[in-house]
Amino acid sequence: MPVYFIGEDENGCSPIKIGVAKNIAERKRNLQTGNPLVLKLLGWIEVANAFELERQFHQHFKSAHARGEWFAIEPSDILPILMRAGRDGFVAKNADAFQVIGYDRDAVPEYLGVWEWGDLEICECCPFCGCLCGMHFQDASQMYHCLNCDTLTDFSDLNPHNEDLDN
Repeated sequence: MPVYFIGEDENGCSPIKIGVAKNIAERKRNLQTGNPLVLKLLGWIEVANAFELERQFHQHFKSAHARGEWFAIEPSDILPILMRAGRDGFVAKNADAFQVIGYDRDAVPEYLGVWEWGDLEICECCPFCGCLCGMHFQDASQMYHCLNCDTLTDFSDLNPHNEDLDN
């Protein structure tokens, strides 16, 4: 069962609710019903003892307690926790991580990115499933592989100019 982090979008996703739910999407819908502000899922951690981890997080952030299970913290406070969870940590990825939002001075496309609230590289986070196990380059296939969702890609189908990602 996952421990989730949900924030109020209009306030830069702060405060953040730390909770446990079998179905995060349903829980977010239920929370949204009683909240006039748009709620955004920041991420979650899949663990065996979710209630114990939730209690630890509540204790860790007790000085920033806002109301109930809501804490006056920022997404930047949550990202290191999700990253430390490694393969069990997930971010709620952007709908189109590969949307080109601009070009650098060398005409290399810049992408929207995986996580709306911070820069994550493909070596840190899978842009397909959001797992913080990262995409690992395989020399044999010359492709990137996600340990969680088993996606194997060279990203060429997502790159409009078919440029080498390592340049």
